[in-house]
Amino acid sequence: MKLKYIISAIFAIGIFACYEDEGNYDYQEINEISVDNLKEEYDVYMLADTLRISPILKFTQDSTTEGRFEYSWYLSPQQTTGGKITKISDQCNLEYHVTAKEGNYYLSLGVKDLKTGVEWLTHSTLRITTLFSNGWLILGEKNGEVALDMITVSTKGDTIITRDILKNSKLPSLKGPRKMFSTFREGFQPWMAGCFLMTDDGTFELDRKSLTSDVSTNIRRVIYDPTITDDFAASDLFQSGSYNRYMVGDNKVFINNSLITADAYGNCINKYSKYSEEYFKAYPEILYQFNTYSITGNQLVYDMDNKRFAKFTSASNYCDTLPDNNGDPFDWKTGNEMITINNSIRTVEGRQVSYAVMKSPDNKYYLYSMLPAQSKKLARYDISALPGIAQATQFGFSSKYPRMVYATGSKLYACEFLPSGVSLKELEDFGNEITMIHHDNAKEANKDFFYVATYNETDGGTVQKYQWVDDPNDMKIEKLERSRWEKLCRVTSMCWKWN
Repeated sequence: MKLKYIISAIFAIGIFACYEDEGNYDYQEINEISVDNLKEEYDVYMLADTLRISPILKFTQDSTTEGRFEYSWYLSPQQTTGGKITKISDQCNLEYHVTAKEGNYYLSLGVKDLKTGVEWLTHSTLRITTLFSNGWLILGEKNGEVALDMITVSTKGDTIITRDILKNSKLPSLKGPRKMFSTFREGFQPWMAGCFLMTDDGTFELDRKSLTSDVSTNIRRVIYDPTITDDFAASDLFQSGSYNRYMVGDNKVFINNSLITADAYGNCINKYSKYSEEYFKAYPEILYQFNTYSITGNQLVYDMDNKRFAKFTSASNYCDTLPDNNGDPFDWKTGNEMITINNSIRTVEGRQVSYAVMKSPDNKYYLYSMLPAQSKKLARYDISALPGIAQATQFGFSSKYPRMVYATGSKLYACEFLPSGVSLKELEDFGNEITMIHHDNAKEANKDFFYVATYNETDGGTVQKYQWVDDPNDMKIEKLERSRWEKLCRVTSMCWKWN
């Protein structure tokens, strides 16, 4: 490929018209440069690829004098105005970890001959696309800081892991990974879409294309409750329908019931009358029904002060207590300590089932099942005899059967809860700490897939995909061998991100 060159000139046509040509010229040959192996177009993925180019340069004169040539690689957007030229390397051989945003660019190599002052330029087209449209967001910790990885499948069918995504954002170092939340597809209603990172140091909205962010996206800025502090941090965030978003943070409950109007939250509603200033301490997560396109029924919150469930809707400005009746399978006022909450997509009576694992004052453990949308009690099971249940840290629930998986240390157990009783099966000992169990309620919701994350200091984090075998008579799981991802952060949460 022949390179174009730049030579400064000060001559004008008018000057040549009146200049007397005496025929005395001193010509000097310049050192022409050409490149043989530069492509016309390159395609790369933002943050996932490193562009490596080793140009083969040919010179008509000297090419051996050390320090004679200066090299520069540039990126400039392919747009008519306002494009910023960015220098990405000063080496002859390019090695560029692609951090520029999605778009089409001119990729230019400049070779300057310091002896003559002539700079030769050549151009290619660089197309940068993102792998962040669809995929699994993997939140965790690395070297004591919040880390975000992503698992995506490229258009070529290759599985690609993008690690340490937050290092390319403008966010400061964050501590305490809590949860990732991404809404469904953006579609034709942009206010429906959002991607949120929850940490101990705050909750931040990420750009859906680049997954970049900065402190100006802290969700604290859109909460207009005078009782919250500047270090507010969300622990749960979910969306029901196109217009309502719910959030729990600092043990307070907030509602945005008009996303189309404003991305804003008013006063918290974790109280029992509209004008009360007495707030109860809400458990960090909410029981709710998954419903993508409509708003139906109630949401349930656990009052940690009074040890009872309470309900609210998208229109609530306070919570309501729930009545208990003789003959009910359990009381809404449990008197127990909450251990975990889980919203499954298993259905009973056409409604999705939610679960709560609780510890009683006499150190017994119970599993509660309910239909939050109808505020209906289903059953309570005594699970105190399950091995390691007192030390269990991770829980998950089948989307088809009344089954729970839980982890104690490195061991994964399954139990089935039926009117006849609770049965147990040890599934696997991973040999490493289990740091997360996640049931897929978004991407392949009806196939009963779930994911188990493990961690050790040498190998880092690993995520393995499983599927419940569709057998009502046996608690079998199948390991999907091609769905195992390694060298991740210490995983604490994952969620599916739509485009």
